Amino acid sequence: MQKYVSRFIPAILIVTFTPRVFAQADASATGISRAFNPAISVNALFQASSTDRQTDLWKELGIPPGFHYQEVSVEMTSNVDVYLSSKIVLSASEAEGVGVEEAYVTTLSMPIPISIRAGLMLNTFGRHNLYHLHHMAFAETPMVLQQVFGPDLCEVGIEASYLLPFNWYSDLTVGIVNGSNEYLFNSEKKNDFAYLAHLDNLWDVSDETTIRCGGSYLFGNRGLQFGDGEFLNVGDRSDISSIVIGADFHLKWKPLSGGRYTSFVLQGEYVNAQVKMNDECLGPLHGFFAQAMYQFGLKWWVQGRYGWYSKDADLVGFFPEPIELRVYDSEDVIGKRISASIAYIPTEFSAFKIQYNYTDISGIEENQLVLQMNVTIGSHPAHKY
Repeated sequence: MQKYVSRFIPAILIVTFTPRVFAQADASATGISRAFNPAISVNALFQASSTDRQTDLWKELGIPPGFHYQEVSVEMTSNVDVYLSSKIVLSASEAEGVGVEEAYVTTLSMPIPISIRAGLMLNTFGRHNLYHLHHMAFAETPMVLQQVFGPDLCEVGIEASYLLPFNWYSDLTVGIVNGSNEYLFNSEKKNDFAYLAHLDNLWDVSDETTIRCGGSYLFGNRGLQFGDGEFLNVGDRSDISSIVIGADFHLKWKPLSGGRYTSFVLQGEYVNAQVKMNDECLGPLHGFFAQAMYQFGLKWWVQGRYGWYSKDADLVGFFPEPIELRVYDSEDVIGKRISASIAYIPTEFSAFKIQYNYTDISGIEENQLVLQMNVTIGSHPAHKY
């Protein structure tokens, strides 16, 4: 018996270490390492919509009614080495063209208990801003987020996260970003950065239910006023800044028995944006959305969302209207939207939605019907919790 064991152990060592030796030899010979091949996925979003108006009241991402592709994106994720992981997302859409949506690295191992994310990324303000378009439960971004951030808050910068020493999950994130968002900042000064902070808390209420609450803060100088689709000078540009605060809430219920067939998610955010000029705060532009998603079968979901925002007349010239509506500087703008949808999601690689939107902006109404097809091929990264 000892004779066979003495022969078996060397064989195991040879099988275990030979591929690594060959991989290292291959990397040395060619200069190319295949140790961390990226996971690649391609996502395509197609949409068809109709409206009861001659021209749609609210143009989602600049797409008029009819058949369109919303977005096609290529996502690549990989470990750079034992210290860094990376993510790159390239996207193309009818409204925005081709561009880099995200390209950043995240630390895996640091000598200090802090996780760092750096590069071009969807910034950590609230929860919904971290979702890509194909991750969203509905066909479009909530109204208040579109009004404050434009399509999204996505800037080059660095964020550091620290897990606070509490007896529940509590993560503090602080960051410095370039301050290039044209709705909020876009200062002409190269050293005018924007600063953000986000506190994320999660509690396990039971084995089936979790609650997550967070708060966000964003501040940065802005050098230009936005009006009539063009930037306008406002005199002394050194004392104009944007301040945004937010609160987010997320509840998830998934029963231990039958969780594949039934689950429930309730999510919402409140956002308040103000412009500070000459020590005086103008505004606010504020609002919220709340959405509920109920799974009633293995592949079926029913969903509803209510969104509302109010923009003070003082801010009409600072934040553009993504709508076909003439708004005068002396008028407050109030908008609301009610959305309902049914989603058929056979696998994690495809989803089909039919959605109805009722939109009211300052008394002008629109009824809209949206069909969406979501298809992913390749390695499918996990969605954010």
